Amino acid sequence: MARPLLPRLAWIWGLWRERKLLIALLLALTLLSSAVAVAYPYMTKLLFDALQRQLEAGASLEEGMAEIRRLALLVLGIGAVGLVASLFPGLRSAVNAIFDYLVRRRYFGELLGKDHRFFGAFRTGDLVTRLTDDVHDFPKLSWFLCSGIFRAVESISKLGFCLSAMLLLDWRLTLLSLIPLPLLVAAFALTQDRIYDSFRRNQEAISEINSQLETSFSGARIIKAFACEATYGRFFAAALERRLGTELAAARLEIALQMIYLYVDRVMLIGVVFVGGYLTVSGRIGIGTFLAFYSYLGMLVYPILDIPQLFVSGKRAFVNIDRLEELRAFPARTPRGNKEELTSLGRLEVEGLRFAYEGRQAPAIAELSFFLERGEKLAVVGPVGSGKSSLIKLLAGLLYPSAGQVRADGRLVSCPEAGLEEASLASILAYVPQEALLFSGSIRENVAFGAPGEGREIGDSDFERAVSTAQLGEELAAFPEGADTRLGQRGTRVSGGQRQRIAIARALARSPKLLLLDDITASLDARNEERLMRALDALSRELCCVIVSHRLSTIQYADKVLFLEGGRASAFGVHEELLGSSPAYASFVRGQLSPGR
Repeated sequence: MARPLLPRLAWIWGLWRERKLLIALLLALTLLSSAVAVAYPYMTKLLFDALQRQLEAGASLEEGMAEIRRLALLVLGIGAVGLVASLFPGLRSAVNAIFDYLVRRRYFGELLGKDHRFFGAFRTGDLVTRLTDDVHDFPKLSWFLCSGIFRAVESISKLGFCLSAMLLLDWRLTLLSLIPLPLLVAAFALTQDRIYDSFRRNQEAISEINSQLETSFSGARIIKAFACEATYGRFFAAALERRLGTELAAARLEIALQMIYLYVDRVMLIGVVFVGGYLTVSGRIGIGTFLAFYSYLGMLVYPILDIPQLFVSGKRAFVNIDRLEELRAFPARTPRGNKEELTSLGRLEVEGLRFAYEGRQAPAIAELSFFLERGEKLAVVGPVGSGKSSLIKLLAGLLYPSAGQVRADGRLVSCPEAGLEEASLASILAYVPQEALLFSGSIRENVAFGAPGEGREIGDSDFERAVSTAQLGEELAAFPEGADTRLGQRGTRVSGGQRQRIAIARALARSPKLLLLDDITASLDARNEERLMRALDALSRELCCVIVSHRLSTIQYADKVLFLEGGRASAFGVHEELLGSSPAYASFVRGQLSPGR
């Protein structure tokens, strides 16, 4: 069902205000072009009337030519103005591209501000569709915002100028020309909801196709390994059939409307020709008036078709706007103003932290409290599903607690209570997830992504320090192009261990004060793990480090251990002490952890 019109118009007006000078120029050129187009038939009428008067009065050839020369100069002047006005189609195309850029930039920024719930609710292919197919090219949103609307402005202005000139010529024929307009308005009024629903279903089907494609390509190795190409091919074929059905439904509706508009216009044209011809033959109007009127009728064909098309393309654009606004409206944690960026970290405190994933009754983290001093490494261990990764994401700001607080040097950095001022750890925090994600580009560019500042550039010494600490230096020298070696999508041209160490180097390039490592040693062999931990020892005097691990070797390098069970802190302290004071921890270490594992 279509939604209210005013919010969409306000949305368009808000975007127009960002380029109001271009919009004003386009409006002036559009009106000027319409006025020039309407002036030509009227000049034809004046020319024929002048010739008719000269013939009837028996004036000399020289007198007749003088008036014709004046009319010819006037036509040339109108043509010069029309040449200037003809710039507007090219300008419209340029403004289409500008709006395409503005819309994508605005909503990509919106997506970057969303939390984990948003990316769980929307599939990747759907998001890509909303920021590409929904926005770009004819007859989608960016085209409608300029070309679609200004084509309609051109048609409406041309219609208005034509009707004004036609009223000056003969009011009877003008009224006859207006008879079909209520029929066209009625046709649109009866179909507008169906048009909106048809285009909405079509865009949803396109999103489904792109989601299927994204899943297919990102999961190509699994599909090949399980030899399920035929099965997934059937899934994709079913999605294609749904899209084809929605495309054909939308096409049938557009064809039906075009036929109504076209045939109503043709009936009007035939009626005016017969009535106008009768008036000319009977001497009630001159032949110049009839020819001008006929020209105006020809000019009205495209505006009469174009104006309803505005409503059709507008309905499609409104679907696109609603789909983009759905992304914006998805609830997310609202930042409390501009947070103060912390520059150092002496003590990290977690007090009564609680978090539950949406749709799950049992909390992932429950009443968790601990502290960490600068220079200390904390190992977080526990069985699968105990909340280790959730804790890391809470500390990284990727998840937000439903209760409790996180403080840095006594400053609040995360808390669900409204009205409390928070500082930010973003500038001093670095995070390495379990599955390292690299970007297309060189190794140097991936490492520099972690560097502070907007430019994301890194000096040679900082780069060497980061890759050396991440135990990547020797292998980097063996790559064909060294640090400039290009990586494939998601870093597919390097091994899992190399990918993980590039991600670690990226984190270290920030010179962080809080380093969060989520089970990174799973992709490292024992030798590289030991070397990495010893390198982190040299840095640990300047930072707090939280490491999720399943290896005993990693725990032995930690100053403190946090043992989680069911999201709760079952034990917290030094490894050797916990082995004697916590039976649950000792049992876990004996049963779940082993050297090199």
